[in-house]
Amino acid sequence: LWLMLSLLWELYELSFCYELYALDRVIVGHLWSTDEAQLNHQTCLYSIFPGESCLLMWLEPLPQEPCDLGMCTSSMEIALPYLNNFRELLSAWPGAPSHLQSPAQMDGKGNQECFKLFLTASEFYIQTAFDFFGR
Repeated sequence: LWLMLSLLWELYELSFCYELYALDRVIVGHLWSTDEAQLNHQTCLYSIFPGESCLLMWLEPLPQEPCDLGMCTSSMEIALPYLNNFRELLSAWPGAPSHLQSPAQMDGKGNQECFKLFLTASEFYIQTAFDFFGR
């Protein structure tokens, strides 16, 4: 059972990484036009995922702790840096909601701003992926 769950996690994570990578290359291809720009943008893309190895299979051990889950963790304190990196990547896309233009911060009072950012980023990403991939 553990092996099956591990394989499914890896497949879903890789699928998301490659879909995000492909979509970003298509939508903001100009940010990939020079070696320096490509390195900067690729670094931003990789920083969305724990271990920053998003496009390499099995390079990182499978998640065992909440801190290994990145944006998927139930702790906003752990998820926020990954979420803000995701926000930064999406903010360069045409039609990005204005709420994605600045990072969220923990407020200690329920962190509604962080959850709003998560929902806005997720909805924008899903709609954009659907518009481009048709699925």
